[in-house]
Amino acid sequence: MVVARFALALSIGLLVGLERGWRERDSPAGSRTGGIRTFGISGLLGGVIAALANATGSSLLLASGFMSFAAVFGLFKLREAWDDEDYSVTSVIAALCVFGLGALAVDGDPVAAAAGGTALAAILASRDVLHAFLRRLTWVELRSALMLAVMTAVILPLLPNRDVGRALTVNPFEVWLFTVLTATISFAGYITVRLFG
Repeated sequence: MVVARFALALSIGLLVGLERGWRERDSPAGSRTGGIRTFGISGLLGGVIAALANATGSSLLLASGFMSFAAVFGLFKLREAWDDEDYSVTSVIAALCVFGLGALAVDGDPVAAAAGGTALAAILASRDVLHAFLRRLTWVELRSALMLAVMTAVILPLLPNRDVGRALTVNPFEVWLFTVLTATISFAGYITVRLFG
């Protein structure tokens, strides 16, 4: 079972590293901080340190391992950024996520770790689509998305999820949930039309 979890931690890193390495595939070997091997090893390292922390019962070991990894990877990325005059921090954040997901795969929820790794790789691979979408996004669309987020994440949890009233009982949570679902479907339809015509 532990071996399968280590394999998952390695696979998460390899999946993210595949995307990172493919994006920089034309660069000479050794000229980039992280590629497929580095990200694969980063996921496995997160798993190994999580297993060691679990075996010794020391959460401090996991925290210090994460901080040490962040410092080393960040230092190498800083050197690369100086040479390339690059201000992107995406690879550093992706590496930290891979380490954390590797730890989660071994000493946590492997299903959540696999889902997180897949989502991370998908977001990284969608860079051009996301940037193009941002360039086409208007203020009205952004404001609508923010309002929908407030309706869902702020207002909905505050409403009581029980019937109120005497003659006519109404559940405020369910009414607002229906409103949020209707607004979400409408907004999703609008965005689909904007993206695909």
